[in-house]
Amino acid sequence: MKRLLFLIGIALLVGGLLITELARDSGYMLISLYGYSLETSVWFAVLMLLLSSLLLWFVLRALFAIVGAFLGVTRFVIKGSDDNNRKLLAAGLVDFMEGNWKLARKKLLKTADFSMVPVINYLAAARSAYELGDREQAQLLLAKAEQFGPQYTLATALAQARMELMDKRYEQCLSALERIRDEVPDHPVVLDILRQSYVALEDWASLEKLLPLLKKHKALGESELANLELRCYVFRLKQCAERAFGENAIEALVKTWSSFDTKTQQNAALILAYAELLVRYKGEDKAEFLLRKSLQKNWDDRLLDWYGRVQGEDVARQLLTAETWLKERPRNSMLLLALGRLSLRNQLWGKAREYFEASLKIVQQPETYAELARLMAALGEHQLSTSYYQKGLGMIAHNLPELPVPTTAVKFGQ
Repeated sequence: MKRLLFLIGIALLVGGLLITELARDSGYMLISLYGYSLETSVWFAVLMLLLSSLLLWFVLRALFAIVGAFLGVTRFVIKGSDDNNRKLLAAGLVDFMEGNWKLARKKLLKTADFSMVPVINYLAAARSAYELGDREQAQLLLAKAEQFGPQYTLATALAQARMELMDKRYEQCLSALERIRDEVPDHPVVLDILRQSYVALEDWASLEKLLPLLKKHKALGESELANLELRCYVFRLKQCAERAFGENAIEALVKTWSSFDTKTQQNAALILAYAELLVRYKGEDKAEFLLRKSLQKNWDDRLLDWYGRVQGEDVARQLLTAETWLKERPRNSMLLLALGRLSLRNQLWGKAREYFEASLKIVQQPETYAELARLMAALGEHQLSTSYYQKGLGMIAHNLPELPVPTTAVKFGQ
């Protein structure tokens, strides 16, 4: 309050001095511009200048206030619109993740022009269109997504490949990946899609080339990877045998087998596949040798079963070898079955029967019943043979569904 009174007092003092000065000597000023002239006193001119400056200040201040208010309203409208678009985009992405494809496509396309990363909108909308069965729109939206720059080529190519894979269009799937494979040869998703396509196409040769990368990047579990590796190697064995003819097939098989490393050659499933191919192409002696050496190193009942089926160069020695194994495994039913078959090869009918019966005492299986029934029929014991056949058949038929059968004998067609 004191400050305000002080300022008023100063203003009155200055005003009084100015009025006194104006009354004593107002001065003289002449302004001439482009033929026009204005004559006035100096103090009047000063006063008009001050008033004009004050008016200009008020006008500018009012103008800035109007512009500021307009910008404020504009920012409010834009910000509100951005918030709505962000909420709509978020809702569209949630619908996409929940599988609400129709709503997702609608919301994602509506906010695409306002999105900070519109490529996301188009990729997700393309997948939504695909899920709705609109393949044509899905392709168009993928093309739009790729137009945003080469940095999105990988994302669009993967989206395209996934769609082709789900449609079981494996050739088209591989084509979609070809343009990016050289740029990202180690990409885990690319590797997985390639693997699935090669398996579906049974392109084992291409898959075998892919195996080192799958192993390096641990794209699969150990068991699944081992299974794929086995199928590739079996294919290679079959392919080499098919390309060769007659006796050359055995030579090609042996050469291909030699190309595998030691660890691979110890795989029981692969040994079995190799032995089967050797037998198919008249190389039973080589199959017997392979199975015998493999069983001596790593016991496997699957190999043992085949060892009882093949005929080596010396069937007597083959039987003796198997009988030495019986000392360590006296209650192995599969070994006893194999010994029964080897005894048949040596025409030791009584011994064969003993081995078959001993096998059945440990584990009853249809195959052993069938072997024993066949032997009994050949020996003239038809009633016993029939009994064994019925027991074996009963084991096979026990899983048949319960269906109605005639309660009395009826003629055919009634």
